[in-house]
Amino acid sequence: MRQMKGVTMKVQYEKHTREPIPAFYYGSRQLFHVHARGEEISATLHTDQKARTKIAEDQSIDWRARDQVKKRTWAAFTLRSSKDLVPFMELVRAKYDMINQEASGKQEEQRPVAF
Repeated sequence: MRQMKGVTMKVQYEKHTREPIPAFYYGSRQLFHVHARGEEISATLHTDQKARTKIAEDQSIDWRARDQVKKRTWAAFTLRSSKDLVPFMELVRAKYDMINQEASGKQEEQRPVAF
């Protein structure tokens, strides 16, 4: 997260339980939010159609993570260990890069896909 300049954290509160929910933003757009219940930590990533399409086509991201995002406007990930964190952070990085490109008006660099 430290490598992603401009990312901020805001603590929101769940409506009914008042559970604190840390949410991470890039500018005014949410990257993801986290639920910590006991020993279980889960993270939720929200995406619009444009982001879902780009993420689903990005072969550098773990296929299981891409498949989760492709299905709906949000994807929840249970984070049990650092092994679970890697594919999730690939998604966060992809979303961050998309927002950054939109903000700067730069086109995404097209790279050939190695097979």
